[in-house]
Formats: sequence, structure tokens, C-alpha cells
Amino acid sequence: MIPQGIFLAKGTPEQLAETHVSWSVDMASLGPWRVCGNECGTGREWLHACQDSDSTVVVVPECGTTMELARKMAEDGLLSDWGAVVSVVQEGGRGQLRRPWVSIPGNMHASIVLPKAPIDGPWVESSSNLLPLVAGSLFADVLESLGASIQLKWPNDILQNGRKVGGMLIEERDGIIILGLGLNLAGCPEDALMRDDCSAPAGTVTISSFSGGPLTLLETLVSRGENVYAVMLDEISPTQFIRMIENRLAWMGQTVQVREGNLDPYEAVIVGLSPQGGLVVLRGGEETVLFSGSISPL
Repeated sequence: MIPQGIFLAKGTPEQLAETHVSWSVDMASLGPWRVCGNECGTGREWLHACQDSDSTVVVVPECGTTMELARKMAEDGLLSDWGAVVSVVQEGGRGQLRRPWVSIPGNMHASIVLPKAPIDGPWVESSSNLLPLVAGSLFADVLESLGASIQLKWPNDILQNGRKVGGMLIEERDGIIILGLGLNLAGCPEDALMRDDCSAPAGTVTISSFSGGPLTLLETLVSRGENVYAVMLDEISPTQFIRMIENRLAWMGQTVQVREGNLDPYEAVIVGLSPQGGLVVLRGGEETVLFSGSISPL
């Protein structure tokens, strides 16, 4: 098992620093870097940041997707709960409905191993259904503490000032839960390059009280997110959580266009969330709960 710390699995700090100015900031602020052997848990020589960390973060210059790399490392017993992988670029990044996720150096492309569902307490029946919203709430709280005002677009997009600045994807397989997290820190696709049916234009997140790069931000998100997660499951009920996160929900009380599969789009008003995490909309005087599909403002 890889211990707590920040490790470069491939490449050198100098090589990563050349990819983008934000990576240069991270490599400098986390250094000096030293070679570690068996102590990093892999039997190979990696580079270890000398700055203390409460998390385990593995850095690579490039990969297919951080989700698959994090899953492989978890399966091999190298990453435990809240262990994370971050890559400068991804060759096959994906988002909701397996759509390609544009990979720009300087943006965050990361994946985190999440804990298994609780086996007792009030969250036993709800955690798997509410997990995407819980993850969104955790990271929105941390980003807000750093000076970024964030809204969550159901079910897994991160918005700022009406623009999509990030997204999440959760995949569970063989008992291992991986959260993919992308944040536009350095750039985003231009409006003209977005799909015609995109629900919100892309944007670059502004974080007023943070000056680091993707690696430093990920370490902050993971370490603080883990603490918030523990408190949430211990002190807040699923019902209370639903009420709390509705305050962060984008376009609450507004009329939106709803698309469900191949059905014709229709207009409805967002009125809240169901106990199972579905989006409750008012259409023609009747409430409907959505568990899949997409929404966009009018």
C-alpha cells in the first residue's frame, strides 16, 4: 500500500513543470523531491514530495484515463480509500454518457478511490443512490472555502456563473468505487466548439483564495473532502442532506428543458430532489422524478 504523500510515478519535476505554468508552480512549491524505493509501496523508484501530506496522491504525465489507472492501482492493493491519481493529460478522458472529456494541460484530470458504502446507520439505504450528490457537495464545500462560489447541476456537473467548470463521474465495479473529477483551471473549449445540445457553456473556474496548480488543489480537495465526508455521514441524515444540497442546485425553481433519451424534449420547473437523489420537476401540474436525462436552462 502506498503511504500518505505525493509521488511522481513517471517523469521528473522538471518535465512536468514544462507542461504548464500551474504545474511549474506545483513542482516548485512541493519540492524538493527525493527518490523513494520500497517505501512508496510499489517496488519501483518514484519521486516523493518532501512537503507533508495527509493524502496519497500519485502523479503521472499522461495516461488513458485516471479512472482506469486508479482502479488498477486499487485492485493491486496500492491505493486505499481516498487515494488519488492525477495526470497532466488524458488520452481517453470521458464524461457522462461516455462523451469525450477535453484534456488541456493545466486543468485537473484526477480520480479518487471512494470508501465503500456504510454497513450501518442512517446512510445504509441511501448512500449508493446519493453518492454523486454527496461527492458534488463535498467538493463544492471545499472550493467555496477557497473562495469559489459553486452551484451543482444535477446530476454531476460543477457550475460557476452559469458555466460548466467541471464534472464528475462515478463508476463502481467489483466493490471498488472510483470518482473521476475534472476541473477547468487553465482553459476550456470555446462556445463555438461546444455541442449544440450542451446544457451549459464551458468556463474556467475562479478560486480567489487559491494560487496553486492542479496537484496542490487535488491534495486539498482530497484531504478536506475526507474530513467533511466523515462528519456528514456521522452527523447529518440523508433527509437533511437533500434539503442542504437543494440550496446548491442550479436553476432551482426555474423552467428548464428536459431531454430523456430519444423522447421529444419538454419544459418543466425544477422543484427539488427525491429521497433517492432523483430530480423532481413540475410538468403540466404534475411532479415527475428524473433519474436519467439532461436539463438545460431556457
